[in-house]
Amino acid sequence: MPAATAALSAMAGRSVNPPDINALLGGVVDRKKWYWYDTFKAVPGYQTVTTPYNFFATPQGQPDPYNASAVKTPLETNLTGQGGQFSSPYDLVLTNIGFKFSEDIILYDIIQFVKYGYFEFKILEKTFFKGHLWRHPPGAGFTGYSTQQNESVWNNGVPDPAAIYYFGQWSKYIPPLTTFSLTLQFFESVGVAASGTTGGTLPANATLNGQSGSNLPTLSTAAQGGNGMWLVAMLNGLSDGPVQ
Repeated sequence: MPAATAALSAMAGRSVNPPDINALLGGVVDRKKWYWYDTFKAVPGYQTVTTPYNFFATPQGQPDPYNASAVKTPLETNLTGQGGQFSSPYDLVLTNIGFKFSEDIILYDIIQFVKYGYFEFKILEKTFFKGHLWRHPPGAGFTGYSTQQNESVWNNGVPDPAAIYYFGQWSKYIPPLTTFSLTLQFFESVGVAASGTTGGTLPANATLNGQSGSNLPTLSTAAQGGNGMWLVAMLNGLSDGPVQ
């Protein structure tokens, strides 16, 4: 029995499974629970397009094509190196995908993305997960109650780490330097999605918000109380990194 295991067993007075302390062993990667994240930002009144939005395509230090070419910092993403892959020795055992909306986004704008958006996740050229954002809640965020007028918090799911779509034994492995992609796409105008034609009946909230049936989902303007869009995509699981 290794010395560390024997010492832990002696302290406990019984046989135990020691914690994984491989970060303390020279020449071994540091394996840890981890999440890789990237952020999509849009201003109030933004109208979506049919071209796919690509998460994890722009690493830190590069201009964000969706945010007026502002340089991405650790606030927006923790991906470094090249876009669409993990620099060696970083990797990921992907146990769940989560989509988290910033707490100050109004419900109407969240609905535009959750109701009309479609995502796909690929490793190399193979699609492993696809569908709706509501199926992949983040298990994180705020909750609470306010007496202040016009103040509320909405999100995709509840802020409970267990409230996720956990892949379990069907988790996927993404090695270093292996391309992957996570895209969000809007295929239909609101009119077509709601009633089959651009001139059809729109949902009441879309009509009140001035949404055109011929347009794709559009965020509320600042005058309508919109705060724009901050949507964080998270790839959660186990990741290996270098040992200091």
